Amino acid sequence: MALSAEDEILQDFLVEASEIVEQLGEQLVDLEKRPEDDELLNAIFRGFHTVKGGAGFLTITSLVDTCHRAEDVFNVLRQGQRRVTPPLMDTILQALDAVNEMMDRLRDGESPEPAEPELLRALEALALPDAGDEASRPTGPGDATPEQTPTASDGDLLPEEAFESLLDELHGKGRCAGQSEKASSDEITDNEFEELLDELHGKGRFNVAAATAMAPALSPHSAKPSLETEPTAAVARGDGPPATRSAENPPSVAKATQSETTVRVDTQRLDDIMNMVGELVLVRNRLATLKSTMVDEELANAVGNLDVVTSDLQLSVMKTRMQPVKKVFGRFPRVVRDLARNLRKDVDLVMHGEDTDLDKNLVEALADPLVHLVRNAVDHGIESPDTREKVGKPRRGTVVLSAAQEGDHILLSIEDDGKGMDAEVLRGKAVEKGMMDADAAARLEDRDCYNLIFAPGFSTKTEISDVSGRGVGMDVVKTRIAEMNGTVEIDSVRGQGSKITVKLPLTLAILPTLMVTLGRQPFALPLGCVVEIFNLDLSRTNTVDGQLTLRVRGRALPLFYLRDWLVADRDAAAQREAAHQGHVVVVNVGGVQVGLVVDFLLGQEEVVIKPLGALLQGLEGMAGATITGDGKIALILDVPGLMRKYARWF
Repeated sequence: MALSAEDEILQDFLVEASEIVEQLGEQLVDLEKRPEDDELLNAIFRGFHTVKGGAGFLTITSLVDTCHRAEDVFNVLRQGQRRVTPPLMDTILQALDAVNEMMDRLRDGESPEPAEPELLRALEALALPDAGDEASRPTGPGDATPEQTPTASDGDLLPEEAFESLLDELHGKGRCAGQSEKASSDEITDNEFEELLDELHGKGRFNVAAATAMAPALSPHSAKPSLETEPTAAVARGDGPPATRSAENPPSVAKATQSETTVRVDTQRLDDIMNMVGELVLVRNRLATLKSTMVDEELANAVGNLDVVTSDLQLSVMKTRMQPVKKVFGRFPRVVRDLARNLRKDVDLVMHGEDTDLDKNLVEALADPLVHLVRNAVDHGIESPDTREKVGKPRRGTVVLSAAQEGDHILLSIEDDGKGMDAEVLRGKAVEKGMMDADAAARLEDRDCYNLIFAPGFSTKTEISDVSGRGVGMDVVKTRIAEMNGTVEIDSVRGQGSKITVKLPLTLAILPTLMVTLGRQPFALPLGCVVEIFNLDLSRTNTVDGQLTLRVRGRALPLFYLRDWLVADRDAAAQREAAHQGHVVVVNVGGVQVGLVVDFLLGQEEVVIKPLGALLQGLEGMAGATITGDGKIALILDVPGLMRKYARWF
C-alpha cells in the first residue's frame, strides 16, 4: 500500500534523525574525553537542534521538548558558562536514551510519550549557567547568540530568520549578514532566495513564486506540514524543513546531484533479489556439471559465459546488501563508557576497521553477541585502577575492537589488556563442575582451557555480577555465532590480557561448502569451519577415556565417524570395509578441533541454503538443504548441532 505524503515525510525524518542520533551517541562519549573541544560541542548542539527542528516540523511535541532542553544545555556549555562533568553527561545520555525511545515508538506507529518530568527538570537546571563558571566569564553583547534572541527563541524562528540561519550554515556565520549590512537591509532579495533554492534542489527546479508559496510551511505556528502545494511537498519529501538542516551536512550542488543518482530501496526487495540470484546459482552449478559431458563447443562456451555473468551478478547483489560494521561498532563507546563508570574503572575503547562491509543480516545478528563479549572484557578482563597500578600497569585499561576482511570471511576481535585467564583455575573449575575428570583436565592445552568458558553455566566468578552474570550468556554467544556459520576462539596470556576472535562468512545467503558423501548420500559441510583434510590412517588412532582419538602433529583430536550418526541400515561387511578407509575432515567447533570421518570427498561448491520441510524442521544437526550440481538433494550439516546431539561430552 502506498504511503501518504505525511507518512513519507515521517519516514524521511526517521531515517535522517536516526543517523544523527546514532552519531550523537559517539560524539557525547568523545566529548567526555575532550570537554574543551569547541567543534565537538557545536556539532552536538547542531545535532539536537536538527532533530528538534524536524520534530517541530511534524509537531512531535514530546521530542521537541527533550531536544530543546538538551540543546539549551549545550548552548550554555558553548558559552563557557558551565563545564562538562560526568554527572552532566549522565543526564544528557539519559536524554539521548529518551529520544531513541521516542523514535522507536514513532517507527512502530505509536505516539511517543513525553520524557520523565525528573529528566526534564534536570536538563532545565543544567541549562542555567553555573555560578562559578559564569563569574569568571566576562559578559557583553557579543555573548548573545541568535538562538537566544528575545524576539524569537530557537524553536520559534521567524521565516526570514530561519533562512538566515540556513544561509549561515551554507556560507559561514556572518557572511550573509555582511551582505545584508551592505544593502542596509535584513531581507534577502528574490534573486538570492531563488539562488538558495537552486543550491538546495538543483538549478531551475523552483522559481520565486514557488518559493513564496513555501513560506507557510516554514512557519512554526502551523499545526502540521502544509501539503497542498507541490513545491512544499517536494521540499518536505526531499530534505524536511530547510531551517533545520544540519550544518555538518550542508545542502550543496554536489549533495543535490548525489541525491538524484541514488534511490532508497526496501530491504525486502533486496532479499527477494538475492533469493532469485540464489536460484540462478543453483542452475549455474547444474549447467557447470553438465558442461563436462557436452560435445558442442559453442554450447559449452555459452555455459562458461553464463557462469561468469552469474558470478558477477551474485557479487553485485551481495554488495547492495552490505553495510559497514560500524553500524554495530557505533554503540560500543556508550556501552563501555556506562559500564566503566558503573564499575568504577577507567577504560578506553579503540576501534579499527569500522568501514569493513558485512551482509546486513549478519550486522543485525551480531549486535547482541558482540555487546556481551565487550561487556565481558570490561567486567571480567580489565582490573580496577588501583589493582592495575599495583602491578605496574597504567590505571586506564584498553579494549580494542577490530574488524578486517580475510578472503570470503570477516574477522572480528575483542582484545583487552587486563588480567588474562589462568588455565589452572579453568581446569579446576571443569573438574569441580563434573565436566571431566582430573586426568582429562590435565591433558587439556591452555587454549582448550580458555574455550571452556563457552560451556553452559561455566564461570570462575564467585560473586554475582549485574553486568555479565555468572557465566550465563557466553554459551549463548557461541551458539549465536555458530548459527551464523561462524567460529569463536579465545587466546590469553595471564597478566597481559585476552583476545577473542570471531570468524564469520561475509554473507548468509550463499554458503561455500565442502561436499562429501556418506554411502551414496551427499552432505555439505560449511567451508568456514573446515581446518584441514587428510586420509584416514588407523595406525594413528587411540582410545582415550573411552573416546576414539587421532594423533595430529602431537595433538590428540577426538575422532567421529559421521556415518554412525547419519547413515542407517549398513551391513556389517560394508561397515568393516569403510572403517579402514575414508578421509578425515578436521573442523573447528567453538574453538575445539575434532576430526570427522567421511567416505568420499566431492570438492568445494557454493550452495544456496533451503529450509527443511515441515517434518524435518528444527532437526538438530541440520542447517538446511540444497540442490547439488548433479541435481541431487544434499543436507547441509550444522556441525555444532551435531556435536551437541551425538558427542555427549561436547
